[in-house]
Amino acid sequence: MNKQEGIQQITRLVKKYENLSLADRRRYNESMTCKDLILPLFQALGWDVYNKISDYEVTSETQVSGGRVDYAFHLDGVTKFFIEAKKIETDLREARWAEQAITYAWHKSVAWAFLTDFESIKVFNAEWDELDTEQNLVFEVSYKNYLIDQRLWLLSKESVEEGKLNKYAEKNFKKPKRE
Repeated sequence: MNKQEGIQQITRLVKKYENLSLADRRRYNESMTCKDLILPLFQALGWDVYNKISDYEVTSETQVSGGRVDYAFHLDGVTKFFIEAKKIETDLREARWAEQAITYAWHKSVAWAFLTDFESIKVFNAEWDELDTEQNLVFEVSYKNYLIDQRLWLLSKESVEEGKLNKYAEKNFKKPKRE
């Protein structure tokens, strides 16, 4: 999928989300949120979320330190990031969700952990040794800004292949400790 097709798919996903009634949003569980919104969003960003083209580019329910991370994204057999998904309207400001995502990534020596309920995506660097998980936050993008905030495209397959997320973190924050 090229970027223009991805933008069209993201436009449809944002409209789909905005057309959900409050009652519909409350009924959405984590599995429905992933299937209907989160996975299609990452597909729009160029990832083979259904592993139709490549083997194991995206794996689900990966065992990590006594828990299971929702999704692991791989390139050439190397895990690039984990996604911890939550149901719509989960309060992602609760520290426990960030701690969960960061801990999973840290235990597997994966630099990046993403936390999302589709309403927003929080991008954390799991290599920074911070007591407050919000200090690990590199950026957050709200669904309202998916079409205008270019940082969303740092999560695309092409950008991850080119190391753009790492370069963004190095330029705007501090260099990740591990390569």
